[in-house]
Amino acid sequence: MLAILYIAVCAVFGISFINMCIPDTGRFFTACSPSKNVVNKLPPVLFIAPAGIITGLLCVTMFNYYAIYLLNLVVDGTDMARRAGVLLTFAVFIILTSVNFSAYVKRLHKAKLTSAETEDSKIPTYVHSMGNVFYYGIVTVILTGIATFLMLYTYDLSDGILRAGYSTFSDLSPHTAMVSSFAEGFNFPTQYMHFSGDGIQYHFFFYFLAGMLEYLGFSIDLALNVPSIITMVCALELLGVLAVLLSRKKPAFALAPLFVLFRSSLNVFYHIKELMQNGIPLKAALQSIAQGTTWYEKTPYDSWGIWAINVYPNQRHLMLGVGAMLILIILMTPFVRRMCVSLIKTSEAAGTPAEAKWFKTFIASREAWIFRNPDPLNPWGISILACIIAATLPFFHGSALIGVLLVLLIMAVFSETRVLYAAVAAVAVLSAFIQTKIFAGSASNVVSFKHQTGFICENKTPTGISNYLLIVTGLTLIVAGIYVIYILVRNILGKKPVYRELMFLAFLAPMIFAFNFRVSLEMLANHKFIQFSLILIDVFVASGIAEMMAPPTKIKEKLPKAGYIAVRAGLIVLAAALIVPLTATGVSEWCTYYNLNKNYIEVNTESDLTEWIIENTDPNDVFLTPQWAMNRFFLAGRPAYYGWPYYAWSAGHDTYTREQVYYWLISGCNNDIDAFRSYCASRGINYLIDDPEFFGYDYPSGALYNKEFFAEYLTPVAYFPEEATTIYRIN
Repeated sequence: MLAILYIAVCAVFGISFINMCIPDTGRFFTACSPSKNVVNKLPPVLFIAPAGIITGLLCVTMFNYYAIYLLNLVVDGTDMARRAGVLLTFAVFIILTSVNFSAYVKRLHKAKLTSAETEDSKIPTYVHSMGNVFYYGIVTVILTGIATFLMLYTYDLSDGILRAGYSTFSDLSPHTAMVSSFAEGFNFPTQYMHFSGDGIQYHFFFYFLAGMLEYLGFSIDLALNVPSIITMVCALELLGVLAVLLSRKKPAFALAPLFVLFRSSLNVFYHIKELMQNGIPLKAALQSIAQGTTWYEKTPYDSWGIWAINVYPNQRHLMLGVGAMLILIILMTPFVRRMCVSLIKTSEAAGTPAEAKWFKTFIASREAWIFRNPDPLNPWGISILACIIAATLPFFHGSALIGVLLVLLIMAVFSETRVLYAAVAAVAVLSAFIQTKIFAGSASNVVSFKHQTGFICENKTPTGISNYLLIVTGLTLIVAGIYVIYILVRNILGKKPVYRELMFLAFLAPMIFAFNFRVSLEMLANHKFIQFSLILIDVFVASGIAEMMAPPTKIKEKLPKAGYIAVRAGLIVLAAALIVPLTATGVSEWCTYYNLNKNYIEVNTESDLTEWIIENTDPNDVFLTPQWAMNRFFLAGRPAYYGWPYYAWSAGHDTYTREQVYYWLISGCNNDIDAFRSYCASRGINYLIDDPEFFGYDYPSGALYNKEFFAEYLTPVAYFPEEATTIYRIN
């Protein structure tokens, strides 16, 4: 099936590209970690495969989109442009993959000869072991199973009926419309399907990817679920890799994803307390929570599930953005560590006063700004890879791009090779500027930074914000903070680099930004920045718990055997005890997710109306419809003039002005058919769908759907008696 081939091309190209850019993964891991022994604990494939798949999805999808976009300008016929675009994409990336593998093999052969001549034994070589294969294999299988359940449970097609779960259909409605616009329609130049003719201000490339997979043979549920599952597993594995690199502890690979999937919060404890205060025994209270169908609200909008596991199946493109963030952070980690190592070596050198030596190393040295020469890490390869990811990210996930740039900004301050950070930022900003100009008219239509403190806290004082964070994050910040202080003291006493502590500060940057700036019309949208920080900080939570499970060997050397056994047993018990409150709210929210989504919204994918629209109308035809959210109409891939307004408003469009025009149109333009037709012609509105749902909305005074007016003046072109729906041609 061509859809499977498309994914395979993405994966194979991406993996070959990662191998070419980072030819020596063992050396790279050593440069990221406090200990070179991490090489023996972490198979290279755990970074290469997920990073490669995400990189491939970003590159192939973006190229494919612009190939079709440009071919449409010269090829007569929309489907011909799409077919030619797919074939061109396959050809280009198969060739690039061959070039990548050829270059990698040549470089690998040269590296072996060089290694044999120099007998360089400073960098360990990973040796495969059954223990690692079993451990990492089991974790990967479990993560894949969880991601698969999470996505399929709330978006499923069977017997011609598409079902979207109650907790997810609100976001999946516009996403389904966007997917269909590329699979069944031809959405070039791209517009928002619930708000035609105003470009698009929402990052949509992930849904273009899903649309191409549907076009190439997947059903719509597989087209959206498969990349959602793949990117979620890849992102969680990259998070685990970062946790192992920074902690040197294998358990961190499983713990970091665990704390993302089962978030820490005080909500469940407040919920239990509230139920018990109402006279419900503890056991009954726990049963009530396990059977709950609503998100418990302690802070504003908790009832929307904005922090719950629900966010990942809701926002299918989120984990692709997180995965790209993690790749960029991992790529830059060696340069932060190098600066800290250089500062330690400088301070130990004799002669010049310490302040002068520090200034020279930190500010005035070559390495502070440009690549080392020579540099075995292949910084040019890292630079190319990082810049390409940054260039592709704006319309895959704009918030993720802003979030990672904030993290990299802080990392750059304490890093070597700062010109690399500047290059990545410049490429990201330039790409974002060009693409927003193409899709939305200007960057200000997509994002505008405005100072606004307090996020959505009811009490916006420092005390109120602190209380809000404590409730929302539970023990996350506390455990991570304690662990960072612990390793800071240990590293200072041992004169070891403190780069991990600096990275912890960098990981806080998106959260700090979220409480001080607003980037869109809706302040609530800032919750993604807080979520980015919490996901990254889970690396340190996992590291702290993993260290309790496997304490440093120095403790073993200093204590008698019985004492060491007692200490280790105590730490393991403490770690297990901490995992319970760290995951308790997450467990309760999984129960809510499961219970709530036993109910779903149904859409008939085999509707006669959908098939008629696909077969008899042009992909660019705009329809005047009821304010539909999830409806069989959108499966035809045609745009609505005014769909459900919240979607368009939250995506940045001016819904207030259009709402007034919409009411005027459906009311019959004061019984003036010429005015109605004239306005519709100016906006490309060629059809009206007369449907009973027009009467299901509360319109403002003076607005009323004028069924008789349209029946008198417009010509019906299709009627569907089982749905009591008529399609009228307007012009």
